[in-house]
Amino acid sequence: MENTSETAASSSILALKYGFINGLLSFLFSTFVNLLGWNEQFQESIGWISGIWSLVLTVTISVLCLREYREQNGGYISYGQGLGLTALLGAISGLAAGGFNYIYIQFIDNTVIQRQMEIARERMEDQGLTASQIQSAEEMTSFMMNPGMQFAIVVVMSLIFNFLIGLIVAAVVKRERPIFE
Repeated sequence: MENTSETAASSSILALKYGFINGLLSFLFSTFVNLLGWNEQFQESIGWISGIWSLVLTVTISVLCLREYREQNGGYISYGQGLGLTALLGAISGLAAGGFNYIYIQFIDNTVIQRQMEIARERMEDQGLTASQIQSAEEMTSFMMNPGMQFAIVVVMSLIFNFLIGLIVAAVVKRERPIFE
């Protein structure tokens, strides 16, 4: 019989380690894009690049985390353990990325939100919206764009995204312990 407290501790430590790495790399990528001004120049293409980066990063980090967990546990990991570990990894990754993003927006560069609002306003004007429609959209957008709300959105989206990726990665990486062992 395995020691469940030791297994839980090692999964928590791995989730912390890989979640922090994933969150940091995600934050660094988005900061890099903001600093170079790419998000303002290539709106649609940077969305695709960001999506692909997130997918590749999340899959890679999840596989590395689950493989390390499997190695630490005699070469075995169940599907449920893998899925739980990727969900925990996603929550920690979201907390790290959201925390870094909050600090950046709140204390380092508070013009990021203003630039995003200006871009959104230009797009709405290009679509031919009236001034009252633009104003009501800006009110809703400003509520969603404050640093605290962005933190919450990053955490929730990271958890959901990692859980969905974990459904596939856990199925690929799993190696069930034989029943009669």
